[in-house]
Amino acid sequence: MRRSKMEQAPEYFPSENEEYMNHDQLAYFEKKLRTWLRELISMSASAKNELKDNWFGMPDICDVASAQREIHVDLEELKRNRKKIIQIEKALDRMNDGSYGYCEVTGEKIGLKRLEIHPIATLSVEAQEMLERAERGARYAQVMSCRNWQIPCAMNT
Repeated sequence: MRRSKMEQAPEYFPSENEEYMNHDQLAYFEKKLRTWLRELISMSASAKNELKDNWFGMPDICDVASAQREIHVDLEELKRNRKKIIQIEKALDRMNDGSYGYCEVTGEKIGLKRLEIHPIATLSVEAQEMLERAERGARYAQVMSCRNWQIPCAMNT
C-alpha cells in the first residue's frame, strides 16, 4: 500500500463550515478508508487461514456438517469483504480524480454526515432514495406479473 499524500492533524474532524472536500477533509476520509481497508484485508487473511485448517480429520459426521456450515459462513464473509474492498479502492480512485464526495447520478454533494457514516457512498441521500423506490416498484411489478395477480381497482368494487 502506498503512503498517503494527504496528511492532517490526528484530532481533525470535518466541518460543514469548511470548503467541501478540501485537503483536510480528503485526508480525513482517505485515512478512514485506508484503515478500513487494512482491517478488511486482515480479517480476510484470518478467515482464509481458518478455512485451510477447519475440518480435515474430523471423524464424526456431525462435526463435519458443523464445520461445513462454518466454512459457508466464512466464505460469505470473504465475499462481503471482497466487495467492500473493491468499493473502498474505487472510493480512493475517486479521491484521485476529484469526484469523491459527489453523487455519481446528480453531481451534487453527498454530504459530510453521510460520508462519515458510509465513506464509500456514491449517491446522495435523495438519489439513493430514488433508486430504492424504483427497485421496490420493479420488484412489486415482477411479483405481480410472476404470480399473475391483479391489483384491485376501487372502481370495480
